[in-house]
Amino acid sequence: MRGFTTVRDMASPSFGLKRAIDEGSLAGPRIYPSGAGISQTSGHGDLRTRANDAERIGGTPGRWERLGLMLVADGETEVLKAVREQLRLGASQIKIMAGGGVGSLHDPLDSIQFTSAEIRAAVRAAADWGTYVTAHIYTPAAIRRAVEAGIKSVEHGHLIDEPTMKFLAKKGVWLSMQPFVSDETPEMAAAEALKTKEMIESGKLSPARIAQIKKGLKVRAGTDHTYQLAKKYGVKLAFGTDRIFSAENAAGQNDDLVKLLRWFAPAEILRMATGNNGDFMTLTGPRNPYPGKLGVIQTGAYADILLVNGNPLDNIQLLANPQKNLSVIMKDGIIFKNTLE
Repeated sequence: MRGFTTVRDMASPSFGLKRAIDEGSLAGPRIYPSGAGISQTSGHGDLRTRANDAERIGGTPGRWERLGLMLVADGETEVLKAVREQLRLGASQIKIMAGGGVGSLHDPLDSIQFTSAEIRAAVRAAADWGTYVTAHIYTPAAIRRAVEAGIKSVEHGHLIDEPTMKFLAKKGVWLSMQPFVSDETPEMAAAEALKTKEMIESGKLSPARIAQIKKGLKVRAGTDHTYQLAKKYGVKLAFGTDRIFSAENAAGQNDDLVKLLRWFAPAEILRMATGNNGDFMTLTGPRNPYPGKLGVIQTGAYADILLVNGNPLDNIQLLANPQKNLSVIMKDGIIFKNTLE
């Protein structure tokens, strides 16, 4: 109902939900599922607390692994098995955690995760199945290792440098970024900085939580530079969000479209979220669960049409309120919303 008719789900056991939507039991978008995100021990997807013993000494998988959100694997053999398991479950692409992250408490943001051999093993298993690997990464060194090992898409990339962005362009690798900003106005930036300072100085946060907040601030600070470099070198950009953990948070997807105005014209934003993303989905090759044309209005394409109450080329802010401004939502020729009648 926010106007997104097709999505990639980049780390969760959404296979049953996808099936229910495809069969018409539930209304929802087409889902390209990745299954569990694959992480090394101590990596971005190893979300055990430090009190959890390792499995080799009798410990059990963490909650995220038990839920099927993440899967920890070490060495080429374990990585091959982890990838193949997600493909067996129905993954249309594979996601690995190739560098440090913000949501994880214990891995440094600048850490490089998985060896080149491990990443190549994942890429080989996916390619043998007819699809691709994408990687959660922020930093230049981690991005280069993963791209050289054969990944086709960088998820995030907010701390990239100019030589590495040129490298992405040369290799034709996609960049699926998110507009991580909270400073739409100077007043908002000042309020956010004050709030963060008060939280850190409150004495109520653990050292790990403080480090996590600082990691988040560093990533946000790199957003502008990364979009500027991507534009400069013509890197293939996908529109993505990272709004997880709650329905309330996910409802801000449309706000992320509007945030892109500081770097792109409305027509560029709309093209990124429709035509570009439609092309992006074709990386799944023969494993594409929806092989029809996506993101365009043309003969033979999926009949996905949004009717906007106004012209988003003049005012893309209209899309920030889909409940009010999306008059018609059609997916595959079926009308799910129509306020014109």
